[in-house]
Amino acid sequence: MAVVVTGVPALVRAHAATVDPWLREAAGWGVDAAAARAALTDLEPAVAALDGDPEVALPLVRATLDLLARGRWHAASVPRGVVLTVLPRLATWVRAWPADVVPAVLAASRGVARAGLLDAWVDRVARADVPAAPTDVRPALLVAAWRSGLVRYRDAALDAAAALPAATAAALLEVPEAEVGVVLERHRADRWWWPGRDDGPGVVQRVGGFVGWGGPWVQVPRVAAGGPTGWLVVVDGTVGAVVADVHGSAVVGLEDPPPTVAPPRPDARRLPVPWLDEVTGAVPGERPDVLLVARTHSCTLDVVRVAAA
Repeated sequence: MAVVVTGVPALVRAHAATVDPWLREAAGWGVDAAAARAALTDLEPAVAALDGDPEVALPLVRATLDLLARGRWHAASVPRGVVLTVLPRLATWVRAWPADVVPAVLAASRGVARAGLLDAWVDRVARADVPAAPTDVRPALLVAAWRSGLVRYRDAALDAAAALPAATAAALLEVPEAEVGVVLERHRADRWWWPGRDDGPGVVQRVGGFVGWGGPWVQVPRVAAGGPTGWLVVVDGTVGAVVADVHGSAVVGLEDPPPTVAPPRPDARRLPVPWLDEVTGAVPGERPDVLLVARTHSCTLDVVRVAAA
């Protein structure tokens, strides 16, 4: 009785002319047949979740063999997790533009995962409508990453959002389509404004934190003025530039940090904050009414909006 081959093996056999060069390339990197079979077996549930359509499944096969060849197909590998669990969650995107979405999601997910925001990013992408053109896939993923908290991409994401079709941008920004242009223009001018956000005095963003609670720092940080963003943090023997907006925050290490001077210590009782602590320094940002504040008993910096003078 003939053996019926199904699933990924059947897909590989039916599209041997396409897949064989990928297998030979992987073999050239030292991948043996048993490892290739095991990786493609891992792929079965993801291919099944995407209905097994060859046009959709073959980019996953290619990505799997590429990751295997580069030694990145193992249990702790983020890209392997992206192929096996993230791409099926983005099924509508993958089905629409498989040759574009698979490599774009894999490339973008590296930075998103390093920031610990992979789930939020995937949820946001999955909620958005699929772009009408494949050329819009990468810009759309970039906008979703910024809106999920990757503030280092802010300028590029603002440009990308402005260039996307209004319907696509509206879905990712979660604003009405007719308001996309106004929202982007106003937010570009004021990084602390966003539709529906309270624009009164108070803490508008938090930066860093104690390493034991998921933050990056062991010591209590100090703040200083200067650097590429105007805000510096001195902590754990390093100096970094603080980047922040209403969507997220990050600290960028500086290879050649400028000398720092301790900023004034404002009276904490006059700050609109929910804590009682001694303030060790407060630095104004682009707007004089928004300060980066450090205090004695916290590994977290607060971005505080005070009442306009």
